[in-house]
Amino acid sequence: MNGTVASRSIMASWLPHLGVMLAVQSLTSVSAASVPVLAPLIAPHAGVAAADIGLFTMVLYACGMASALIGGTLVPRHGALRVCQVAMLFCATGLALAATGHVAGLLACAFVLGCGMGAPTPASSHVLVRVTPPRLLNLVFSIKQTGVPLGGAIAGATLPALTLLLGWRGALLGTALLCCTGVALLQLWRTRTDDDRELKRGGAGAHGVLATIGLIWRDAELRLVALASAIFSAGQVCVSAFYVTYLVEAVGLSLTVAGLALAVAQIGGVAGRIVWGAVADWSGRPLLVLAGLAAIAAAGMVLASRLVPGAPIVAIHALSFMLGASTIGWAGVVYAEVGRRAPPGRTAEASGGVTAVMFAGIVIGPAIFGLIVRASGSFAAAFIATATGLALVVVALALRLARGGAR
Repeated sequence: MNGTVASRSIMASWLPHLGVMLAVQSLTSVSAASVPVLAPLIAPHAGVAAADIGLFTMVLYACGMASALIGGTLVPRHGALRVCQVAMLFCATGLALAATGHVAGLLACAFVLGCGMGAPTPASSHVLVRVTPPRLLNLVFSIKQTGVPLGGAIAGATLPALTLLLGWRGALLGTALLCCTGVALLQLWRTRTDDDRELKRGGAGAHGVLATIGLIWRDAELRLVALASAIFSAGQVCVSAFYVTYLVEAVGLSLTVAGLALAVAQIGGVAGRIVWGAVADWSGRPLLVLAGLAAIAAAGMVLASRLVPGAPIVAIHALSFMLGASTIGWAGVVYAEVGRRAPPGRTAEASGGVTAVMFAGIVIGPAIFGLIVRASGSFAAAFIATATGLALVVVALALRLARGGAR
């Protein structure tokens, strides 16, 4: 009986926090996906091509890098939920700027929205590492990280339909209003969550950012995990950005079937995040789990490069699930490992630093992938190059484990 009561008490301490942080992560992801999802409707009003949304995404994630670094330094002084509130206000403001329909408004949106999208990740890490039992850390962080693909799926499923009722401007402003509502609701939760603020702690600034970078770089495991996350994230966004085009142009699938394959990959990513988090907790070997994921992702990229017209649809969907489960499913294990290895009181800073490195992979990876496609005239070469990067992650993690790196 006592064990059951204790178990319920522990769950009561972390489960509500997980729910709040998952909601924040999902809403931020919906905001970030709003303009890309509605790009075909926004682009004609702005006088640009829908394909130019690539520039928007680059600016978005570049600013997200700075947001993650600065947000991580602000959490100890101002509180994790206060940082989330400010981030969501940035998201709402950015969406309102996009609703102007002007090129300048879209660029301003990318900048402002990017300034909001990076900070919630280190903030949520700060909250969850305090309340989560160590034996559940990977699973809890992995569930929280499902908010990213979940938010993208929600945006893709609801915003086009919402435009039928409100138009694309109404859909953007409705999402902005949802962010503002989230800010108000977080205030109800803030007293019990931001009770560990260090009011005398220094705030953001060049010194704080450099200290965060130093924190990541000096620790061998944190440095390795950060660099691995950059390559993982590059592979993830390359699948998201190029997979449908590849299946249509090189494999000969219809757009509908290719889009379904990407949806299968996203489902695999959501399932993978939860499963791999549970496996990492069960095995107690998160670095080994990451090495395995990198190996699976590399194999998936090689198999993708070998697809030919007439390939069985079942095989393509199986490969899509494999790619999603590996190239999307890693994030929770990474953030749990960062939370475990960060010095006491510096989880937010460490998570912010790793997020910044991760976003660098998102900015640089697709650019390199696209350059390889243009230079070689082949998607296959780009997939092989991505597989090579992932194979290097396997080697680096294996060497670290062989030299005595923990787990």
